[in-house]
Amino acid sequence: MNDPTDNRPADDGGRPATPLEDASAPDAPAEDPAAEDAPAQDAPADEAPAETTPSGGRSWNRVTAGIVTAVLAVALGFGLVVQIRSTGEEAITGTTEDDLVRILDELDTREEQLRQQLAEREQAVEELSGSRTQSGSALAEAQRRAEALGIMAGTLPARGPGLRLLIKDPEGAVTPAVLLDAIQELRGAGAEAIEVDGVRVVVSSYVGGTPGKLTVDGRPLSSPYEVLAIGPPTDLEVALNVSGGVVADVARTGGTASVTQVEEISIDSLVDGG
Repeated sequence: MNDPTDNRPADDGGRPATPLEDASAPDAPAEDPAAEDAPAQDAPADEAPAETTPSGGRSWNRVTAGIVTAVLAVALGFGLVVQIRSTGEEAITGTTEDDLVRILDELDTREEQLRQQLAEREQAVEELSGSRTQSGSALAEAQRRAEALGIMAGTLPARGPGLRLLIKDPEGAVTPAVLLDAIQELRGAGAEAIEVDGVRVVVSSYVGGTPGKLTVDGRPLSSPYEVLAIGPPTDLEVALNVSGGVVADVARTGGTASVTQVEEISIDSLVDGG
């Protein structure tokens, strides 16, 4: 069985984040302060001052900035370390102390990446809210990024292509480690939203329980376990079917795992407070 060590994040929508650009003009080199002053001296003395944005526009910018900043704050609150908790008399099999150390190291790295992304989004929102000439496309980009963070944090529903993993466990032998490994593999392959038996899985989620009595975030699951993931379908399927991967691990316990690519999946479950 694969070590449950891969906890890489889902990219924003499975697509690389693009830098925020001003839609009103192409990129230009940094201006020389001296050159900036020169046109001001040549301007006619009686030239009328530039019109300011209507107060309604500024109010809208402040409201939009407040909403986006609130979403960012919620996302940071959920950017915690994934924990593996096992309750019951039987311990999680196949997970060594070295495996857990590697998992924690990866989670620390993931948490730092999330903090950096949040800092970038907050800076982008501040720049947009403070500008009087922000364009509609720039505002739409900020909203798109805020939505991507909301999906990652589990506070917004998600829709898109992905796959369905169905794990049948007639003998009640599938361990929490196997389910955790499936979640890790999907994240590493670019899944931006994951749901297990109706429970939204986010960065702070944990898998617990005992074989045949699995839980996610303390919520009991029942076989067959249905895992939905939104992301690049082909990449997700390959990640689960690699030699010695999740599908093979399930088979070794006496269960079966089937993977089906889906053109559009809807994940409407939200984390508590979402």
